[in-house]
Amino acid sequence: MQTIEDLAQDACNYWPTELVKEAADKSTLIPLLETQDTFLSLLKVADATPYAWKDMLTQTKSLSANVFLKHLMVLTDLGGERLQRYAKDFSQLFPKGVLEFVYDDTNHIYEFSKPKKRIWNNKKLRVEKSLLLEERQIFTDDMLDVCMLLIWGANTTNPIYLPDEILEKAIIGSLIGNSDKLDKYVKERYLFVSRQIGGSTANDLGYICEAYIKDKLENLLPDHYNLAGHTLENVTLNDTQLTKFDLVVLNSITNRSIGIEISFQVTTNSVIERKAQNANNRQQLAHQNGHKVGYIIDGSGNFQRKSAIQNILNYSDCTVNFSENGLLKMANYIKDNV
Repeated sequence: MQTIEDLAQDACNYWPTELVKEAADKSTLIPLLETQDTFLSLLKVADATPYAWKDMLTQTKSLSANVFLKHLMVLTDLGGERLQRYAKDFSQLFPKGVLEFVYDDTNHIYEFSKPKKRIWNNKKLRVEKSLLLEERQIFTDDMLDVCMLLIWGANTTNPIYLPDEILEKAIIGSLIGNSDKLDKYVKERYLFVSRQIGGSTANDLGYICEAYIKDKLENLLPDHYNLAGHTLENVTLNDTQLTKFDLVVLNSITNRSIGIEISFQVTTNSVIERKAQNANNRQQLAHQNGHKVGYIIDGSGNFQRKSAIQNILNYSDCTVNFSENGLLKMANYIKDNV
C-alpha cells in the first residue's frame, strides 16, 4: 500500500467485534469506543427540548442509559468520587432542590429526586466496569439527576452556588444541536486525555491488539515461522540495546525476520507520531542486517494523522490494516519475503 487512501480503503476504523469481545473485561473504554458515534449523533439532533436527548435515548438500542452517563462523566472529567462529594453537599449546592438553567433563551427548572440518602458513586450510578456491560436502558433517579447536572450545569441561572468546575466543564448542553462544536469538543476532551481512563488502559489495549495480531498471523503462517520475540538480530539504536518491536516474526529456516509495529487508535493519539519519526531509521537498520519492517495500522484516529501515516508508508516494507484481507496480505508478504 502506497497511500493512506489505500490503507483506509477496507479498514475496520473501529475495533472489530472479535477484538471488542476479547477486551471487554479489560477496560471501561471498550463500550465507550463502540458507542461514541451513536452518542455524538444523538446530541447533534436532540435539540427540541432540554430533555429531548432522554426521549431519543429510550429509542436507541445501541446506547444504554448507563453508558450514556459514562460518556458524560468522561467528557466532563467529573467522576464518581467528585460526584459523590456533590451529593454530600447537595443542600448547599441546590438549596431549592432544583437546577434552574437557560436553554434556547428560555428558563427551565429541573426538580431533582428526593431520596432518603443521596449517593452518586460509580456503583450507584451503574457506571462501574462490570455494570457497563449490562446495557441498562432505564435511568434510575440518581442517574437522571447526574445527567441533567453534567449536561446543563454550566447553563445555571444561579452560578453562585455551584463549584467552578461544574461551570467550566458541564457545558455539553450549550453544544447540543451544533455538530461542528460537538466534534471539536469531543476531539479535545475525549477518552485518552481523561484521568478516568488513564495511561494504563491504553497500554492494556495495546497489548490486546498485539495478542490479537499474533494469533491471527500464527494461524496464517507455516510452522517454521516463530512469533515469540520482540527484537531483530543485530538491530540496535544505541549500539547496546536491541531495538524493540511490537511483534517480530522469525523464519527459522532463513534466519531472517520482520519487525512489526501495531497501532489501532480510534481517537487522535501521539503514539503514531512517534512511530512515524522512527520509521526511516528502523528500516535502514533492519535492511542492513537482512531484515524487514512492517506496520499494521487502523482506526479512525490514526487516519486523521495523514502526514505521520504517509511517512510510515514511505519507510515500510509492508503496511496493512486490521481487516481480514489486510492481515492476509501481511502473511503472504512474510511468506514471500522473510
